[in-house]
Amino acid sequence: MQEIQLLAFDMGHVLIDFEWPSVCEGFYRKAGLEREGFAPVLKHLGSLGYETGRVGTVEFLKELNTALNTDIDEAEFEILWNATFRENLEMSAMLKELKNSYWLYLLSNTNESHYSYIQREFDVARHFSELILSYEVGCTKPELAIYQEVISRSGIAPGSCVFIDDLEDNISAAREVGLHAILFTTPAALKEDFRAIGVNV
Repeated sequence: MQEIQLLAFDMGHVLIDFEWPSVCEGFYRKAGLEREGFAPVLKHLGSLGYETGRVGTVEFLKELNTALNTDIDEAEFEILWNATFRENLEMSAMLKELKNSYWLYLLSNTNESHYSYIQREFDVARHFSELILSYEVGCTKPELAIYQEVISRSGIAPGSCVFIDDLEDNISAAREVGLHAILFTTPAALKEDFRAIGVNV
């Protein structure tokens, strides 16, 4: 096995925790809907490409208000859309330690509002030498192109890179391009997985 030089981390449910059902509830309650009534709206919003940068926050919010028949302004949208985010402090401590010995990349499916809020509140970028954000690069996991960004930006062989994510589909895709990949469950389990492949933590 090649020596590990680079670790690429997912953000949601790895470094930053949140409850997506609670976020959705904030919107459908605002619109006077039940959860079932919000499902087709959510599907439509997902098709707009907010996470791939095809639309920005202003256009996304306009579409949301039209779909829900609401008049949510940008300030209220930021509160509702970014509700429940919190930093995984145990993971932050681990990253601080790992940064002394490895290149660290962030590889995240995210959007303009989520990332701006998370960066402002938690300074997640402090851990990383590169930020590969779906809305900036125009593709999302598990598309293979987003993993290729790790290889092209770093110049490091895929076999010397490890990707950490909480979703099996994203892990499988990373392996397709030659990256080592670890399915994240808990910080303690991740430490054991790291040690098994020679990552010192």
